[in-house]
Amino acid sequence: MVLIYPLCMTELTKKNWYIHGHKSDIAFIILCPLIALVIVALICEPRDGNYIYSNMTPIWFTVAASVLTHAHVLLVFARSHLNVTVFKRYKYRFTVIPLLLLIAMWVSPIVFGLMGIIGVYWDEWHSLMQTFGFGRIYDGKKGNDPLAGRKLDMGMAFVVGLLPNIILLTYLPDTQVNGALVEYLEMPIMVVKQHGWLITSARIPLILLGVGYTLFYIYSYNKLIKNGYQYSKAKFALFAVTGVTTILISCFYTIADGVFFGNIYHALQYIYIVYASEKSNLTEIAVKKEEAGIRLEKKDHRIGILIFFLLIIPMIFIFAGLRQVTQKMEYVAAFWLLTSLMHFWFDGFIWSVRRQDIKLN
Repeated sequence: MVLIYPLCMTELTKKNWYIHGHKSDIAFIILCPLIALVIVALICEPRDGNYIYSNMTPIWFTVAASVLTHAHVLLVFARSHLNVTVFKRYKYRFTVIPLLLLIAMWVSPIVFGLMGIIGVYWDEWHSLMQTFGFGRIYDGKKGNDPLAGRKLDMGMAFVVGLLPNIILLTYLPDTQVNGALVEYLEMPIMVVKQHGWLITSARIPLILLGVGYTLFYIYSYNKLIKNGYQYSKAKFALFAVTGVTTILISCFYTIADGVFFGNIYHALQYIYIVYASEKSNLTEIAVKKEEAGIRLEKKDHRIGILIFFLLIIPMIFIFAGLRQVTQKMEYVAAFWLLTSLMHFWFDGFIWSVRRQDIKLN
């Protein structure tokens, strides 16, 4: 990572490469995985014989990471329900469909269980797509075709964000494989007992997949660059930092600590991007429409910033704490699961709206 900084400084000091701000983008998007790694390294002990969970990881840290995760999930509603433009465009998706899904989970335990399994895997995909999305935005800032290299970046987001964690599973001692697959991948216990041994044999193919795809990615982008594609060094830095830190976590820490690491940087990045995209909208909520344009310019969104940090952020953490202590209650648990599913779903199409409607910087 030391080599990444000077390599990218030429571009990162130029105006308008960033999503919201020069220094803030570097800290809260590009280097955010490094910040999460430092937090884990300062608080958690490197793994010993137990690859799944370390008893040396403080309980308070486990709870804090969980609350942070729950809080960022709830923050999506500042983008969906508090933004009038977006809400009017998708009002039935934001109201009727969530209500129907909640009722279905309350009525049918099968639906509830199925949604829980979907939520586990959707969570992983959603996290990868956040890294992917930032990379595409940075590339778009260079004036590139939004479709060029899209699938390549999607694959690289998987390689740098999740593949090292999957490879870690292949190093689990035989006595820990079954528990890890059942607990963290929600796999049926009978399937794990019969076929869990196959995971060790996947180690070399998975490593070759990561190395091979990285080489293929570089080769493919070199071809695009020769045809005029302007590859963003900000995207390169983001992918590189994410990949290096994920590999380090997988090499030295437990699966649980790796989950905390991923949740921390994902949540911090998300809080930052919602702040960047919604502060002007929050100001307009507090200010009369005819005055909003003038006051936004004069006060530099200070009203929206105050609303975000003094009202929205405290509220989501209060509700996140409430979720932490009530998420095992049957009917309440269905509601909290619904908020997670809606977070994954809403975010996927809100961004497509925002690329047309709002400039972040």
